[in-house]
Amino acid sequence: MIRLILAIITGMVVITLLSVGTDHIFHITHVYPPYGQPMFDAGLLLLATAYRFVYQVLGCWLAAGIARSRASAATWTMGIIGVVMWIVGLITMKDAGPAWYSILGAALSVPSALLGRQIYYARHRKQNNHLTVV
Repeated sequence: MIRLILAIITGMVVITLLSVGTDHIFHITHVYPPYGQPMFDAGLLLLATAYRFVYQVLGCWLAAGIARSRASAATWTMGIIGVVMWIVGLITMKDAGPAWYSILGAALSVPSALLGRQIYYARHRKQNNHLTVV
């Protein structure tokens, strides 16, 4: 159980750090509006959605690797936490951007988590098959 909790926390921290770090780089390089200003540009919001999706896949892949035999539980939990966090963001930051951005993020949370899990399983099977053949 401790390994599962550690996996979830690690995955969430990685996703958060990568997302916030990328946001910060885009803010200081003036790709994004200054901090505190709302962002309604659809292209920029799709950019943010794309890298968040990739980071979510990466974080869930990492969590699955840490959780090992509980990889499915870790990634499902992370996907559900992601949905909840996106919905909370939709409610609490409703003036920061359009609602579709948070709704899209919530809709992609579970699929990105499951994709991370599938990549872990595929790599794990490939490594096990390689070890068995040799």
